[in-house]
Amino acid sequence: MTQRKHTNITIILTALFFTTQIAAKKYNLVIEPTYPINQAKEIYEPFRKWLSKETGYDLELVIDKNYYTYWYNAQKDELPDFTLDAPHIAAYRVNYKGYDALATTIEPLSFHLISLDEPAKDESVQDFMVGKKIVMLPSPSLATTYFKQWFTDLFEAPKKDISALSWQETVEIVFDGGAQAAIVPNWMFNLYPNFSSLIESKKTPGATFTASPKVEKEVVDKFRSVLLSMGENDSAYDVLVELNTEGFKQPNPADYEGLTDLLSIR
Repeated sequence: MTQRKHTNITIILTALFFTTQIAAKKYNLVIEPTYPINQAKEIYEPFRKWLSKETGYDLELVIDKNYYTYWYNAQKDELPDFTLDAPHIAAYRVNYKGYDALATTIEPLSFHLISLDEPAKDESVQDFMVGKKIVMLPSPSLATTYFKQWFTDLFEAPKKDISALSWQETVEIVFDGGAQAAIVPNWMFNLYPNFSSLIESKKTPGATFTASPKVEKEVVDKFRSVLLSMGENDSAYDVLVELNTEGFKQPNPADYEGLTDLLSIR
């Protein structure tokens, strides 16, 4: 009898240990660095908390100090569990690292070259921008890739300023006279009707949530389900406002084709 009791206690303790281990498991979530780190943590904390509550899994935010570091880390062998990526980085993770794209914002993404001034009636944008400064986030942000596409003449290209730490800061720099133009995403451009759009890029998927191949299938499926239902959940409204979207939808793989061509892959 004593031996049986001891065996039962051992089984119970073992079960409790493994239950505790499962409950304590934490996943990390890498976020595209479009804000300074402290500001980004404030902005994305509601999203982290909401996902943790709805999925039942604890999340830790990981935000790199700039775009260069973000891209450098994306190419490393160490795989973050989940990411909320720019579409071209998401395409890289899917194509080269085996990630699963779970959800993308309902709204497509495009970039605008914006300015408070406009070219003269018969003046091209290229001629108008010669010698002027354009501010944007550092390489390989989509802003820098479109800059290279739009201005191919090295002798008459505008000056590229990559000093900004956020899309908001790019706009502020133009307002303050530190640059004559900026390249920003469409949702930022839409907030400032006093700017003119001189060029708009093609549309791509928006921010994309991906899962590492090392994350358990049931966990991935839970996150996918929760993300795709966000737009129908009243409790997620304020979170979605911070993310500049009305909700998430199922990604279409065809929409990501060719996006990795915008990256210098080593």
